[in-house]
Amino acid sequence: MAHLLKKYKLKINIFKIQFMLFMVAIVVGAIFANRLSGNSLDEYKLWSGYFLTKFPESQYLNIELFKFIIWKRMKLILGVWLLGFTFFEVAINYLVVIYFGFSIGFLFSIGLITNGFKGYLMYIIMLLPQYIFYVPVMVYLIIKSTKFCQNLYSRRSRSRGLNLNKQMLIEYFFVLVICLIFTIVGSIVETYINPQLVKWYISAINL
Repeated sequence: MAHLLKKYKLKINIFKIQFMLFMVAIVVGAIFANRLSGNSLDEYKLWSGYFLTKFPESQYLNIELFKFIIWKRMKLILGVWLLGFTFFEVAINYLVVIYFGFSIGFLFSIGLITNGFKGYLMYIIMLLPQYIFYVPVMVYLIIKSTKFCQNLYSRRSRSRGLNLNKQMLIEYFFVLVICLIFTIVGSIVETYINPQLVKWYISAINL
């Protein structure tokens, strides 16, 4: 009983650390965006203006875009999953959490600086609805890969070898399958639904 409580507390502590790092990274990303020089902000404004002008006229809905998106998303999923076999998996997951937190804070702040509250809302729409799938997948994968890594190397400390049994490998493989399925769904949404939402938003508010 005491051993189970110890393992549960360890999982909670890891989750707390990851959540705190995520929130801190968002703040740092926002601060970084606000401290950009005038020339850098002008470049972002120029890019944003070009994007807003051309996007409603573009024909992004094609199989090539889907291939690009799904390959990009799957590389991340496969990378995090494979890290579960390494002893430094927890540290890398911390870096992944920091990267996503920083990116979100930076992008939302840039949207707010360049186009005001309308730009802020546009970035939210650009992330939705596909991130309804991506975020749970990443949280689930990070939790499972961390657990797999801990089980793998805690057994090694007792037996002086990696005790990777068939059941552990099968269960962890099904984690990958589940994540890939939801990633495919998210990629379809990102390719065929998200661009239409962004086009509708841009035309609706005349941004």
